[in-house]
Amino acid sequence: MPTVTTSAILLRAHPYSESSRVLRFYTRELGLVAVMARGVRKGASKGGGSPGTFGEGIAVIVVRESRELQSLREFTPLKTRFGLAGDVRRLAGASIAAELVLGHAGQDPHAELFDALSNGLDRLEAAPPATTHGEVLALGWKMVRVLGFEPELAVCTACGRALEEGDMGRFDLAAGGVRGPECPPPRGSRRIGPVARAQLDSLLEGTVPPDLRGTRAHLSLLDDFTTFHMLGGRRPGSFRFLDPPAPTSTP
Repeated sequence: MPTVTTSAILLRAHPYSESSRVLRFYTRELGLVAVMARGVRKGASKGGGSPGTFGEGIAVIVVRESRELQSLREFTPLKTRFGLAGDVRRLAGASIAAELVLGHAGQDPHAELFDALSNGLDRLEAAPPATTHGEVLALGWKMVRVLGFEPELAVCTACGRALEEGDMGRFDLAAGGVRGPECPPPRGSRRIGPVARAQLDSLLEGTVPPDLRGTRAHLSLLDDFTTFHMLGGRRPGSFRFLDPPAPTSTP
């Protein structure tokens, strides 16, 4: 049985017995992996005890290819990220990112995804109240892009024409991108202008624009987009802990 030592971020934890838990990590070497952690609920595990949700460290995992549930031999914490729990919005943002990773990351290693998640959680934990929503958006949209669901912002989803810098368009949710001004807008679509498109471009790179505005509308778009394209119509429950978005506002 091979033993793998890897950087790992804990995304979910479930009790299994009086002294054990099932932990779901996103790791640098193994991708998404579920492990049995024996003794952690009593603080008896080797190497420092139980990791906290969204904590990061070095995990030593015994891997059996024939099993879906692997064995955690040791975990050494490096980052607790307890600060995420100090603000319900930070915690909600981390939970949204975790839900996307759990739903779409596979067992193959994906270094860009691991780094994006780790760096985004660090920034979110350190965010002051005034910039928390921006960091939630940057982390959420970065996960969308790295997981392969990036919306189309450069060309019209209906006719394929390249969008001009100053074009006012509509976000075509079903098509996953912007419909240009020359094509009939889908029913119920929201306006998205050049400023909003530029801001969304930055958020998809994991960067909060310095002049970010319309955060409620941006949160509403992220909610709708991930629900439609990534979660099979099931809205991420953590969005309810953010300020209520305005569904038809323009970012």
